[in-house]
Amino acid sequence: MAAPQGSTDDRLASLRRQIDAADEELVRTLARRFALVEEIGEIKAARGDPVVVPARIEAVLARVESHAKAAGLDPGVARRLWRAIIDEACALEEAHIAAVKQKR
Repeated sequence: MAAPQGSTDDRLASLRRQIDAADEELVRTLARRFALVEEIGEIKAARGDPVVVPARIEAVLARVESHAKAAGLDPGVARRLWRAIIDEACALEEAHIAAVKQKR
């Protein structure tokens, strides 16, 4: 016998509220991550370091895949998501470094 419509509507609404809360948490976490990227950009600009460090990117992706696996998330999904996050972070860092150099 199927669950009554009202109970599935309530469950669906509850799950959607939980997704909304998780999304808010993810946005706050990404904002913190990107703020750290800007700080790293300050240091790299002062030292003349390159934005993209392939070995560091690969280490981050490997670590994320490991965390994903431990959390029950498909590591490939995690890798693709973090690749997009890293690409955005590199673009932000490049823009920040350019702005820092322009101020000099």
